[in-house]
Amino acid sequence: MARKNKQEINANFLIGTFSLKRGHHCEILDDWLIVSGEIEDKYLPFLEQHRAILEMEGDFWNEEELKMNFLAYLFFCADLREPEKLQIFYERPLAETIENQNLSVICDCLLAKPFGIYEPQVPYFFLQEFKKQKDAADAEGQMLAAMLIAQQKNATEMPVYGCFLQGKNFVFTTLQQKNYCLSRQFDATITSDLHQIILILRNLKQIILNRYFPVQ
Repeated sequence: MARKNKQEINANFLIGTFSLKRGHHCEILDDWLIVSGEIEDKYLPFLEQHRAILEMEGDFWNEEELKMNFLAYLFFCADLREPEKLQIFYERPLAETIENQNLSVICDCLLAKPFGIYEPQVPYFFLQEFKKQKDAADAEGQMLAAMLIAQQKNATEMPVYGCFLQGKNFVFTTLQQKNYCLSRQFDATITSDLHQIILILRNLKQIILNRYFPVQ
């Protein structure tokens, strides 16, 4: 099936249109990213195998090959799913009218509370990829549009989380009200960065579960 074209939106347009404050240091982002720990021994050979494949072949992959050859294994190690609470979805459309602006996007990947068997209901996290020949603003803009739509749909002041990437380079983001913050680049072909990416994703799962599904 042919993939629908994404609406042409760039980050600068969204930041200007919605008067967002874009920065690299904020408490919400730090609380998410400043995490320590060790990856279990059982995952280490598996991760090294796919890290090496990404390093050797990743520059030649398209978006679907990146998903199939690397991201799926990354998410497996991060263990993001939680029955009836968190599920990973791919290629899902989102649309909303915000401040008289019609936004629509095809989400490469999102983490959301499921409705029924397999339908995203409350979105928390978005990951957007872009091909090496595209401008970085393409992925950042698509991701930010999805975060803005989720902010509107969720009708809450809780932060929305995101990540955009080109092959090996991951940039994590947060959006709360008008505050939009970005991390440094994490290079998934560097073992220490790859392990940190997994720890960051695992921490996101705990943040969401603690915030939206507190233990009674």
